[in-house]
Amino acid sequence: MLLKSLVFLILTTLLVAGCGGGSTNNATGVSKLAQSQKCMDASCHAGSVSPGTGALIVQEWKNSTHNLNNGAGCADCHEPHPGHPESCAKCHGGGSGVATQNPDAAHKCNKCHGLAHPDDIQVRLAPQHFGNMTASINNSTYRASYLSSNYIGNCRKCHNPHDPTSAMAANAEWAESGHGDVLAGARTRYEFKTRGSYEPVNKTFQYYCVRCHTSTGYINFVTSGFSDIRPFAGPGYAVVQNYPVKVAAGAAQPADAPSPDKTKEVTACNVCHDNGAGRAYNWATRAVPAYRGYYNFSSANSSPTVKLNDKVTVYPNLNDSNVCIPCHSGRGVGTMINDAQAAGMDFSNTTAPGAHDRAAATLIFETGGYEFPGRNYVPTRFLHGSIGLANTRGTGYAGPCATCHMKTPTPHGFLPVTKDSTGKIASIVSTACAHCHTGDPVQLTATTLQTEKDGYAAAIAMLNVLKTDSTLPVNPLNPTRSKVRPLANRNSDYNAAFPGGGANTMGASFNSSLLQNDPGAFAHNHQYVKRLIYDSMDWLNNGVLDNDVEAAINNATLAVNSNTGKVSLSNPIMGGSYITAQVPGVAYAAAFAQVKADAITWLLGGPGGGRP
Repeated sequence: MLLKSLVFLILTTLLVAGCGGGSTNNATGVSKLAQSQKCMDASCHAGSVSPGTGALIVQEWKNSTHNLNNGAGCADCHEPHPGHPESCAKCHGGGSGVATQNPDAAHKCNKCHGLAHPDDIQVRLAPQHFGNMTASINNSTYRASYLSSNYIGNCRKCHNPHDPTSAMAANAEWAESGHGDVLAGARTRYEFKTRGSYEPVNKTFQYYCVRCHTSTGYINFVTSGFSDIRPFAGPGYAVVQNYPVKVAAGAAQPADAPSPDKTKEVTACNVCHDNGAGRAYNWATRAVPAYRGYYNFSSANSSPTVKLNDKVTVYPNLNDSNVCIPCHSGRGVGTMINDAQAAGMDFSNTTAPGAHDRAAATLIFETGGYEFPGRNYVPTRFLHGSIGLANTRGTGYAGPCATCHMKTPTPHGFLPVTKDSTGKIASIVSTACAHCHTGDPVQLTATTLQTEKDGYAAAIAMLNVLKTDSTLPVNPLNPTRSKVRPLANRNSDYNAAFPGGGANTMGASFNSSLLQNDPGAFAHNHQYVKRLIYDSMDWLNNGVLDNDVEAAINNATLAVNSNTGKVSLSNPIMGGSYITAQVPGVAYAAAFAQVKADAITWLLGGPGGGRP
């Protein structure tokens, strides 16, 4: 991450230092500005405007390091033929009088940038532009790159071709974010562009990872009315499709077929930015309609095989924040478990739907959690879903996602807070929070927010403890002693701990996964999240919703590892461990007691508290 910060800070001033594509004019001491002066005359291109931004091209170029660092002039990129712009040259002197209208598409950027120029700053300090198509990195698969095959000859998808300099700060912020991380598993774990389906989006049980784990797949999805989830490959490459197949009991899914196109995509600038004509570099937010999504599920290897599809979930129109919802609404919602039960699911031998990662939209709009029968989940006081809509409390019109995560000094970092070296919240930088959280009910500070996060982490840790039964015998299929018993056919028995209560046990497990895979859930919908955790704990304690959560937490024990004789407890939100592996003793007991106390304080308001 430090490398990327250094790269883009340096790029601000040095991006094209030494450019010129072999022009000999620099040797004469004639500047690029002087060389380009004729092009900028009133009789030529002084009034030409950018098709992407609508600004004067001349002024954009003057603002760029192509000019300021004497890197590249008009002729270096557009390569006018001899005689240009004199019309006589079309007949006399052999000149055509034409110039390259789109140097980017014609690969003219390669004259100065790219792997053929080892001294190019992008190669020396920003190799993530070009990726690594063969070598393994960190014992994982090869990394993604900014210039995947679909982006070659398309630098303007992320850079204004006439002024690649002015937006460099935003580029630097983006590179530090998860959207630009070329090593993240969300980009590298699979050949995501091959994990798509030709089947209708409302019917398919095949992969549709392509819609969120690649830029091209996302754009195809949102510009097709949320229907196109086909696999793809770069220009000139054959398309490969990988999809799940039914396997024999105990067998694993076959490995993905290798794609001849070895590039992998990040979430690039043109995912979120488009002017309506396919150009991203005017930085207008892409117009995406309100999301309508399908959560499909098939219970493989179970009898009967329950198939859930063709049921739409509709999200409200969130203006600019509509861009975020298709990928932050998960792959499953809790109501699917109710639907599966109604369809005759055998909870003693089945797979289960999952929410997937960072499904914040399902929490903000209360579409995601498994809600236990007879319980109320409507928050008594909640406005986060209306932030940035109709200027609610002066928050504007960009919707909740863009308002909270991008109204900051570094909007393309997408973080409403800053963190210190230990990962703790150091400051609140989103200006959205102060519209409501100013002494109401308490002053929101970095300290109070971190306290909330710590309490949330402790509650999730205790939920994970209650998902297990320390008295269960050691079983190779169930080394964690989970109350959900794994089976040899890659299914699980959700009825094992509480016969007949499989739907609720599956729901509690679903909630645990949904919440700990959204580390900001405590802020996204405070009371809704607390109620999901509380009821999940309540059920997992004894298979009855009897409000005994405080006792459940206080009485919880950790299973002793049968091989080492030690216990341990991880922090699922902050990372690291509450309790490192150790033989049970005084230190362990004190650490575990603190986690329990923190969970009770956050979840119940303190000892003796009730359901939130």
